[in-house]
Amino acid sequence: MRKFHASETATVLIVLVVVLLSFGSVSTAAGYWWANDGREQAASIPALPSVWPSKDGQALRSVPIPTGEMVAALPPDTAGHVLCQSLSQQRWEALLGDATLREVEHGGCHVVTATLDLRLDLDGTPANLQDPDQIEIAGHSGELEALAPESNARMNVRLVDDAPTEQIKPFLRLDVSRSIEGPGPGMDDLLTSVANAVVQATMAPGPDLPKQSSGQAIPARTVEPVPDHGILDSPWPMISWQLCTALTERLHATGRPKFDGTCTARGVQVSYTDEVSPRVFPQTLAGRPASITDDSVSVQLTDDSAQTVTFSGGSDLTKLAESMLPSLLGH
Repeated sequence: MRKFHASETATVLIVLVVVLLSFGSVSTAAGYWWANDGREQAASIPALPSVWPSKDGQALRSVPIPTGEMVAALPPDTAGHVLCQSLSQQRWEALLGDATLREVEHGGCHVVTATLDLRLDLDGTPANLQDPDQIEIAGHSGELEALAPESNARMNVRLVDDAPTEQIKPFLRLDVSRSIEGPGPGMDDLLTSVANAVVQATMAPGPDLPKQSSGQAIPARTVEPVPDHGILDSPWPMISWQLCTALTERLHATGRPKFDGTCTARGVQVSYTDEVSPRVFPQTLAGRPASITDDSVSVQLTDDSAQTVTFSGGSDLTKLAESMLPSLLGH
């Protein structure tokens, strides 16, 4: 048998080590490629947002759904909640074909799936569409824009014939986009289905918007508190009528309602607002934060919104406000 010299033995060992190191490097590289490819594939799979509501979003609160033409006269902070909750979670997912999240964002309704982003807004003017098709949505005139490559669509629906005002928003605007191509209906068909469902849900048979005379005055009408809600998140005229109904009962004088959520009787005015303000409420009245001065009483109606009712004029406003609050809150 041939004997290896020391130099030959060293050479063989060096070659063996190099081979083993090369194999290890290849295995490591292959493992890296496989792992990295897996991570990229996982990252490319669309998914719902992990944080919700979004940075500018607001969680939904329970609101009553209007009927008739009243959806066109919702307070700004209420409109998005109504649009988002006009359909049940199950109905949204059936229409959009996937798990769905909803929030109120910038006053409108924002709905997302893993691949779709949908917005619905009430507005005084229609969106400026490019070469739209004229369509009909649940008996209302509309226009639809669906441009190539058909990854998005926009729509306007005219809900009422009334002219736009600070309180009346005649147009429903819808905008949908798809982040990736995939199976499912075209954006135009999807948006049409959503618009039909929302309009039907929010405009079931009910009252028309009342005609306004000088100073936004509207005809008086007896309206009992909306169960569990009262004036909260109601359309402007419904708020005025509920305020007048409660005020008339207590002052035994006919209340004079206005379209903008106010009522006056015997020199006492009760008004509603949902505008955010720096006002503080250092006192408590009927269990709610209140601001009580010599000439007015303001009460914050909820903890999760800026909805406030203010009593002014007349005397003994604290007693009057305390007696009316339960009905105004739907209790």
